[in-house]
Amino acid sequence: MPNNNRFYKINLYTIIAVYFLILVGGIVRSTGSGMGCPDWPKCFGNYIPPVSDEKLPSGYEEIYARKRLEKNNRLAEVLGALGLNELSDRVLNDPEISEETEFDTTKAWTEYVNRLIGVAIGLFIMANLFYSYKSGDSTQLWLGLAGFILVLFQGWVGSLVVSTNLLPGFITFHMFLALLLVGLLMYQNIKITGAQTAVKGRWAILVLLVLFSIQVLLGTGVREQIDVLNGLGILRGEWIDNLSTVFLVHRSYSLVLIALLGYILYLNRSELRGNYYLLVLSGLFLIEILLGVILTYVGFPAFAQPIHLFVGSLAFGVIFYLFLNSRLYPSAS
Repeated sequence: MPNNNRFYKINLYTIIAVYFLILVGGIVRSTGSGMGCPDWPKCFGNYIPPVSDEKLPSGYEEIYARKRLEKNNRLAEVLGALGLNELSDRVLNDPEISEETEFDTTKAWTEYVNRLIGVAIGLFIMANLFYSYKSGDSTQLWLGLAGFILVLFQGWVGSLVVSTNLLPGFITFHMFLALLLVGLLMYQNIKITGAQTAVKGRWAILVLLVLFSIQVLLGTGVREQIDVLNGLGILRGEWIDNLSTVFLVHRSYSLVLIALLGYILYLNRSELRGNYYLLVLSGLFLIEILLGVILTYVGFPAFAQPIHLFVGSLAFGVIFYLFLNSRLYPSAS
């Protein structure tokens, strides 16, 4: 029991750290700090970002542009070998990828904090793997090992995000890997503690999980368009008018999710007061709706963007947790 208790805590702390990284990652994107450090894992050649221009390497713009070009050439070869010719061509020829990065102290330290949290997650995930092994459960061991490998892969993808100068496809993939890690860790958590709440509507919850994942994908598509508009110098107040139909679908699609959540709440109406997770999910949906209204009608304020992403990620985690619980109760249908 003591080992299981420590295992549970380490696992829970790892989940919290991943969510904190998602929040900070959203702040990094909304402040345009993604290229605050043009190299990886160092920042302008140092393990601690410089605080002034005098501390920068001589000719750093050309140095890091050349290093990115060399790395992207290798990446393009791999993508081409995998049959991803269009993406390979974009990595090689997109002019934005080869743009030189200007030093900005605030952006460098914002990105640096993001990386520090990534390192902390690495330490947590190693501890999680250790206790997965100590549990004596082969399933837990494989889950812990999968989480460890996924974090290593996530770190590599993060380096590609930097080398490709925040190429949209890689940013979206980076985000979905984080959600996959959350799901894996939550499954471990359920395996440690067992089901904590019975939930009715297993198939409705599964459909909600799939549809919500699609909504996240649509949201990342909108986010990528915003990055392009921001790069073109278009003002925040004009972003809505320049977004494609993906934004309209993303906005209207939320009504389907709300209706499905209402159906799940109806199925669980007799036990709703005692079902903490369903109540939390309802609250997260309300917050997301409010943030969506703010983003749409108040000119996409920077503070609302990372919160919108973070709350959506939390909602995904809660939906997945409810699905896992529903699967552990054969009678909860």
